[in-house]
Amino acid sequence: MSSKSVYVMSFVLAIVVALLSGAEAYGSGAPLSACTSQQPGHVGTSAQTSASPYSLTVSSSEYTPGQTLTVQITGGDFQGFLIQARKVGTTTAVGFFSSLPSGTKANDCDNVVAAGDNTATHSSTATKRDLTLTWSAPESQAGQGTIEFVATVAEAKPTYWMGIKSSQITEAASGGSTPTGSPQTSAPATTATPGSGATMATTFNLLLLLAIPAFLAKLLM
Repeated sequence: MSSKSVYVMSFVLAIVVALLSGAEAYGSGAPLSACTSQQPGHVGTSAQTSASPYSLTVSSSEYTPGQTLTVQITGGDFQGFLIQARKVGTTTAVGFFSSLPSGTKANDCDNVVAAGDNTATHSSTATKRDLTLTWSAPESQAGQGTIEFVATVAEAKPTYWMGIKSSQITEAASGGSTPTGSPQTSAPATTATPGSGATMATTFNLLLLLAIPAFLAKLLM
């Protein structure tokens, strides 16, 4: 094999490895690029359009700054997820997650009121069920108003639902007490429209892979 052939083959192999590595990397958690859209970067896949089998159950219908709540992802086995507490009607995340269970981790996203562990995601593709997460409304973020938890949950890499929301949680009056009450469970949500950025990235990767054989043949002529 000529030195030119070796060079070309090495170049093509590097491209393929880079593309495949990017596609598989999300097994260790959602990337920061998914913070706002909550759109997984799984190449060649799209969100399910059926009603989500998963729900978000919150431990209280109210919160006060500094209070800790729990939110549980229920509805069956799943592998991956991304969740934030957001101001209703916005993509702005508030509060922080803590004491995260095994197989999960925190992300510090930029679509937030304050930096920190404001987003929770998976750290492995190990099977999860009825996962309970601890969230706190920091005292320095008083006045955020009504919030809701918003999540994307992946049953497996090619099968995921977006736009899953909890019931809304109102901010109690400053200095007032907040009753725990009954857990608030969301109704299964239909998926949100996938973000255009992730769709464009997927299309580009597929076109690049399809172009490799023609490129290789031309260089080896």
